Amino acid sequence: MFEFCSILSIICEIFSLFSAFYFKNTKIFFLSLCLIQARFVYFYTSVFQAHLFNSLFLPLIFCFLVLRKDTLLILDKKNISAVLALFFIIILGVFLAPNTNFNSSLLDFHFLSFLKPMSELGLVFFIFMALVLLIKSLKTKEFYLLFAFFGMYFQFLFENTFAFFEFASLIFVFHLLYKVYKNAFFDSLTLLPNAKNLSRFVKGKDYYIIALLHFKELERTKEAYAKLILKKIAKILRRFKARIFIVDYDFILIFKDKNEALNHLGFLESLLKNTEFELENEKFKMEFEIAWQENERNLEQNIASLRKRLS
Repeated sequence: MFEFCSILSIICEIFSLFSAFYFKNTKIFFLSLCLIQARFVYFYTSVFQAHLFNSLFLPLIFCFLVLRKDTLLILDKKNISAVLALFFIIILGVFLAPNTNFNSSLLDFHFLSFLKPMSELGLVFFIFMALVLLIKSLKTKEFYLLFAFFGMYFQFLFENTFAFFEFASLIFVFHLLYKVYKNAFFDSLTLLPNAKNLSRFVKGKDYYIIALLHFKELERTKEAYAKLILKKIAKILRRFKARIFIVDYDFILIFKDKNEALNHLGFLESLLKNTEFELENEKFKMEFEIAWQENERNLEQNIASLRKRLS
């Protein structure tokens, strides 16, 4: 069992490292590199001594890499602090881990009777760093890092494990795959489902009502302002209980029948007419048009037909 977990974590570490490099995720790249680096100490000392070293220092370096400021590029001189921190842990491991004076009796306080961690001092560091990461996660909404931190330390909560494994890299893999899915099927600006998502949603549906919501100002507004307005509109529409997608600067709504479409579109029209937008301390109301029709042809032809009616 331990051997399987160890092999699985190696595969996930390598996959998350290369995936993070490809998708330019600096944080996951260095965290994956940290987990891979933690394995080198097992080549020149006993499993017990290596476990002891990692249980003490992995929470510290993991937390440092999470809290440091991110850069957009991995190969950036600003990442020298992460490189130096990892190099310092390597040097520390070479001298400290094989030293038999570095043992659990010096790191235990004998205040835990219900749990037998590798090191009680390491557990104290882990709990403290977990609280720090919890505060950061509540601020940034990146809870996957907190889960990864627990996954990284899980095996060190038990004394008798015979191989190094962690579940943090598995969480990184799932997170990166989820980001790929989000980028492929959701608009990065408004966070609404995009044209690909729309095509997938209507595929195989014989009948539906399709509506197009168009805002006139977006055509004659600067791109930077148009994006700000789009984000404000999307924030309102996300509270609206309907299937809403974004295609270019238009919003597409899909309904299962005519009654549902008329009820929802009537409410939406009333809502938008009474909604004021604010941009650079100026309040204004948006001019908009709504057109709808039954599904008659393929999706592209339906959208083109609706745009033609509005123009």
